Amino acid sequence: MLGLLLLVLIAMTSFAAGYATRSAISQKRRTKYLKWEPYVRPSQPSKPPEFLMRSDKRNFPPIQRFASGGRRGG
Repeated sequence: MLGLLLLVLIAMTSFAAGYATRSAISQKRRTKYLKWEPYVRPSQPSKPPEFLMRSDKRNFPPIQRFASGGRRGG
């Protein structure tokens, strides 16, 4: 029983150390980016591409309403 408890504690410690390392590396990367932010152009365009934009004109037929008023069930 003590061996199982020790194994679980080692596993928990390993996961915690992994997440702490990952967080530290991410924080370091963010700090480096913020240092160079004025010199780096944004990676995404300021507005989405045209094919993703919805037009105000809707050419779709109206949705048919059911006798139940759109509710499911009986």
